[in-house]
Amino acid sequence: MRIAVQSLVSFSIFLALMFSAAAYAQQPREVVEQATQGVITELQKLAPEDRTDEQIRRLVMNYIVPAIDQEKIAKGALGKHWRRANAEQQATFIQRFRELQIRTYAGAFKAFNGEQFTFEETKFNRKGNRALVKGKLIQSNGSNVPIDFRLYLNKKTNQWRVYDAVVAGLGMVKTYRQQLSERLQSISIAELLTELQQSEVQQAKR
Repeated sequence: MRIAVQSLVSFSIFLALMFSAAAYAQQPREVVEQATQGVITELQKLAPEDRTDEQIRRLVMNYIVPAIDQEKIAKGALGKHWRRANAEQQATFIQRFRELQIRTYAGAFKAFNGEQFTFEETKFNRKGNRALVKGKLIQSNGSNVPIDFRLYLNKKTNQWRVYDAVVAGLGMVKTYRQQLSERLQSISIAELLTELQQSEVQQAKR
């Protein structure tokens, strides 16, 4: 199955640029700012025509994947269907969904064209274990796009980890949940997993 990700491309690069593998003791805004500038610096070293699939995937793996709570995002994307899946199916879905995100982010990286970011002070909930980092993407044409990054504090690792992003009112988790829920009205969890795997194979051949 080819999950419709066109609606996500507009913000996937935003999400891709803000994650960092070295976010252990950092505050949420620091995680966002450091990772953003780190990835932008790497992208600026490469001319667009020199950004190979392998290089882009390396950036995604180094800066995005380690800082995302893969299970939390996968559960949110699958919604009510998560509890209907058995443990093996849940683990497989996390893996398949992770690969789907990597492909989406990698494609967005190739579209990078000198965008810059500004961020406001972090807003915390009362317990101090969830955070909202609001910012703006300043595009090359001068227009601004609002961005919200939602993070939570992982008690086991003491890391702030991203579990959702909302760009111009479009939420990543909500968008995926709507797409997957619609698909699961006509197929089973097992069939969905097969379709996601087939999509991976097709993308790898391109």
